Amino acid sequence: MSWTHEGAYWRRPLDCHDKLFQSIATAGAPLGREHWLMVGWLQLGFPSTMDPATQEQRLRGTWSALRLRHPDIALTLHEDEKRYTPLTDNQALEQWTDATFRVNTEAGSADELSSRHLKVAPSVHATCYWVPASCEVAIVSSHWRWDGRGLIMLLHSFMDLLGCSSTPSFTMQAVVGSEAVNLVPTLDAVIGIPVTPKDEWVRKAEDLLAPFQDGSPAIGLPITSALPRDTVRVETVFPKGVTTALREACRARGLRLTAALHASVVLETARYYNQEEGRAAKADRARYKSWAAFDLRKHCPPSPNSSAHAPSIRMVAFPLIADPAASWGTIASTFQAYYVQSLTPSDSEAMFIRVPYVEKATAMLAKMPPTTEPNLSNLGVLEDYLEGRYGDFEVRNVALAVHMLSPQLYVHAWSWGGEMRVSICYNEAFYQEQFVKAWLEGVQANLLENLEIKT
Repeated sequence: MSWTHEGAYWRRPLDCHDKLFQSIATAGAPLGREHWLMVGWLQLGFPSTMDPATQEQRLRGTWSALRLRHPDIALTLHEDEKRYTPLTDNQALEQWTDATFRVNTEAGSADELSSRHLKVAPSVHATCYWVPASCEVAIVSSHWRWDGRGLIMLLHSFMDLLGCSSTPSFTMQAVVGSEAVNLVPTLDAVIGIPVTPKDEWVRKAEDLLAPFQDGSPAIGLPITSALPRDTVRVETVFPKGVTTALREACRARGLRLTAALHASVVLETARYYNQEEGRAAKADRARYKSWAAFDLRKHCPPSPNSSAHAPSIRMVAFPLIADPAASWGTIASTFQAYYVQSLTPSDSEAMFIRVPYVEKATAMLAKMPPTTEPNLSNLGVLEDYLEGRYGDFEVRNVALAVHMLSPQLYVHAWSWGGEMRVSICYNEAFYQEQFVKAWLEGVQANLLENLEIKT
């Protein structure tokens, strides 16, 4: 699945991940919306001597330069393939920048831009928004172009270019038209996955998905039945002292914070599930059935550019099943073993099972009724990918959101500036904000109690 040159454009067939996220995105088309549309943004600090017009000019020039460093931002998705059309000259780059760099003066923040001003991807290419009211720059794209960590890494590349001492446009002329050499190969091509999977891998893929197809009940949250509306995001911040205490408590118990947080997500969801009339997770043997996201970049061959794989899908979500009637410690220990498993090809067949697994999961999800269990994805310590300062420019805050058309709470966790952030994206048609905040407060209280932390 390598890139090949076909006349005026470059092309490559869609891989299993492309097809999965293509299917997810198009599910909302009848409603004029896009499921899992991604928005990542940074709040910036500029030099005090830089006026607003110059700020906008520098951001616009940086976006142009990013097209050349990471041409995947200008890929187009077709039924069976991705395509990239190289730039012909500087004028073509200017025209592209005109179409994809936008200044939004109506939204008061990038959060508001995401929630109230975006329904679908605003362009067939990724789009950059500048929100001067909150001094935030945002990158918007369909999920088939990259995953959450990839978007964060792309924001780093954006800032790296912004922080250059010279205006990026000065150095672009020499590479316009040859930027296709920077197209990212598929994960299958990087790892060297056989075109035809072994029968054994197919059987193991089926075994992985069996819990979702055995007819057994699953816990979830109560929802209001309605057609999807706007996606809303809420966030809670654990202060530095509390975050440090959480990490130390997890370390003392041999746990990752992700495993501990996910265990609290399960138990707080079970508490709501058990409150519903006629439902008791212990009585009906209902399970928590969800997914655990694994970043696969660490299993890619080393690259001289740490962000070379940024604009791409380099993750997989494997099934995560738990008994919500078990103790917090039991669930956390089970999740810990799951999260630390090695996916390196020399240790595991997971990278090879991944392809038939994702293909079968795509077909299964297209037919399954929507579920209501909260899903957690931890992006980790963002300072591993982003810096707080790039030259004269400061990164004051960072956030990520995904548009939700399904009745799930999509929970992201990350740390920035020593503080753990837990962010929830949800569709306002299914939940009231007060309910989501109460559930999140319950998760927070459960986590602190089980790690014996007093605030």
